[in-house]
This record gives sequence, structure tokens and C-alpha cells, in this order.
Amino acid sequence: MFDLLKNLDIEWFYFINHDLSDTFLDLIMPLVSISADGGIIWILAALVLIVFGRQETKRAAFLMLAALFISYLVGEEVLKALFQRPRPFQTLPGVNLLVPPPGSFAFPSGHTANAFAAGLVLARKIPALALPALIIAVLMAFSRVYVGVHSPLDVLCGALVGIACALPVLKAENSIIELQEKLIKRFKPPYGS
Repeated sequence: MFDLLKNLDIEWFYFINHDLSDTFLDLIMPLVSISADGGIIWILAALVLIVFGRQETKRAAFLMLAALFISYLVGEEVLKALFQRPRPFQTLPGVNLLVPPPGSFAFPSGHTANAFAAGLVLARKIPALALPALIIAVLMAFSRVYVGVHSPLDVLCGALVGIACALPVLKAENSIIELQEKLIKRFKPPYGS
């Protein structure tokens, strides 16, 4: 069973990384992929929602940041250290590597975990943004395989990690928002300062 899964993972990797290779996608997919380095696209989206949004939108942005932080800790700090899976360009011949090689391990895809954690929270809390958020999450996952830094199994598990991190955040929404409000009150400067 493990060998079958490994062979399918390699086969699908080459299909996306080689067979779907296209001049236009070779320009676009690295931009998509790099746009989420460090979760930056999601952090910027949250800042925009906080600055320009109503109270409900600000609340959703804070929840999105909480899910993003948890997915980073689980994916990058725990699972990658535990599994230590090398990246495709390190183990497979002829990989089309379209971005600078990351220095971390491959499993699970942190970009994908972050995208699905943030995207699911946005989709649930701001239904008008559900479709764009989920499209971005799927494009992010696809781009990581296309540019040669993850296998399909890495991004599939990254998506599951992201979802698994978003669901408890959504479930504990009221407690998280109470914590946010306490932090804001604690660090808010007194009037007249």
C-alpha cells in the first residue's frame, strides 16, 4: 500500500511539474507560490480587513490570524520536524524548479496549510469571500507542486492540516475573541498619553 501511494505521488508530481508545464504558468505559478511566503498574503488580507472592515470583518480577520498562527506551529514546527521528508528536487531527477529552493523539509506543505487555515476561516465568517479564498487556497496548493518544491501528498496533507487548524479556531471563536479584547484593553494606551 505504501509503495502504491509513493508511486502515485511521484506520478502525479511529474504530471503537474512536467506534463502541465506551460510558458504562461511558468510565469504565474512562481508568483502565486511566493506571494504566500511566511503567510504574507493572508497577513496582508487580515490587515486590510481590520483597517477597512466592520466589527464582524475585524473579528473574522483576527480569527484568520489565529488559524494561520496555529497552522504555522503545527505544520512548520511540529510535523516537518517529525517527518523530515526531503523535497522533490532533492530526491527526484529532472524536476522543474521554478523558485529558489526552500531550506526546510517538505511534509506537509506550510504554504498550503496556511492557505486552507486562513481560507476556511474567511469562507465561514465572510461568505462573500468564500469562493475567492478557497480558489486562492487551491491555487496555492497547485503552485507548490508546479514550481517543484512539494509533491501532491505534501499539499494534500497540508490542506488537511490547515482545515484541522481552522476548525477548532472557529469552534472556540468566542473564547478567542474574548482573549483578543483583553489583550487590546491591556495594551491600549490611556487617554491623554
